[in-house]
Amino acid sequence: MSSTTEAPRYVWLMGLANMSYGYGYAVVLVTAPQLLATHGVPEPVIANLTALATTAGLATFALAPLLDCWFSRRSWAIGLALVVAMLVFATLVLPANSALFAPALALIALAVVLYNSAIGGWLGAVLPKSADETIGTWFNIGNAAGFGIGAQVQFWLLGHLAAPLGAAVVAALGLAPLAILAVLPSPDAGHADVRESFGRLARDVSQLVRQGSVLRIIVLFLLPCGAFTLTNAFGGLGGDFHASPGLVDSANGIVAVVVNLIAALLFKPLLTRVRAPLAYLAVGSIGAVFTLALLPLPLMPWVFVLAVIGENIAQTCAQVAQNAIIFRSIPLGSPLASSQFGLLTTAFQLPYAYMQALDGRGYGWRGVSGSFLMDAGVSMAACALVLIPVLGWLRAGLLEAPADAVPAHASGA
Repeated sequence: MSSTTEAPRYVWLMGLANMSYGYGYAVVLVTAPQLLATHGVPEPVIANLTALATTAGLATFALAPLLDCWFSRRSWAIGLALVVAMLVFATLVLPANSALFAPALALIALAVVLYNSAIGGWLGAVLPKSADETIGTWFNIGNAAGFGIGAQVQFWLLGHLAAPLGAAVVAALGLAPLAILAVLPSPDAGHADVRESFGRLARDVSQLVRQGSVLRIIVLFLLPCGAFTLTNAFGGLGGDFHASPGLVDSANGIVAVVVNLIAALLFKPLLTRVRAPLAYLAVGSIGAVFTLALLPLPLMPWVFVLAVIGENIAQTCAQVAQNAIIFRSIPLGSPLASSQFGLLTTAFQLPYAYMQALDGRGYGWRGVSGSFLMDAGVSMAACALVLIPVLGWLRAGLLEAPADAVPAHASGA
């Protein structure tokens, strides 16, 4: 693909390739917790298992450089999607008390994050900078749609189809978005670049992590300004609100899909008026206020639905801003695009891991109110802490790739 400022057609469709990522994470964060809850596993234990699984995704930083060598990013994406499908099937046929359940969930989380990095690096390197906000929005819509569809159908399929057919169908549906890869553009890279030596790549990665813009974004993402990990806990909290399993599925499924789609599309135009880092902090602060506003409300099914909708809106807007920040930081044609995408993804995944654990501690302290108070208080404090530095970085233009940062060669897609 030539270096042009004109965005290609079907950028929105390209972002939907990320549906496999969201669908896979629905297994980890919604379906598996529901299975465990039906077998009487306590909520704090479920929270710890999901926290462990999301923590496994942090290994992406160490493994993402593999996505920039040996094989094309297209091959990596297809291969990782197949690995995720096999892991999902193997996990869902395990008994809930199996010692393999926790490590299997962790492997699913790691594989889907690597898939996300392969797709994100591919798109970050080949799309012009004029498409950053668009692909950032639809990349998140793909994630949310895949997650919502998974939350809606996975548990139902497992309950209505005989084993192991239910697990097989759940696993196979995660492969459907691979058809979208056919519309993703390929760069003007030679075959030798695709098979660039890992030793050379390791040296390049060491230079990448010392780049000022990358380090500043890492600092921003390591703080839990916009994690909203309560969305990850709702699959196991339905009983606290006296919500039926069907309502839990619908709220985290089709309702979340529609809400996230609308929120992302309405939030995208804001990024043309407000710089993405400032929009990110604003969403984090407003979302925390919403969470605190839920505290006086009764634990009723309608409050559960309200909480799911509000937290999903906040998380969606935060993730759209995060994606825009990441894509804006990747130089066009970068041979380290997946490495950079994986590094920055690891940075914003870390708060999802430790905030999930903190929310679980809050639940152990004061139940649902403790979780809400913990999540909102920590997020609000993080936004306040980083606001002044971010304002300074934006004035100096220190959070984006330099306009002339176009590498001489590119990794294959």
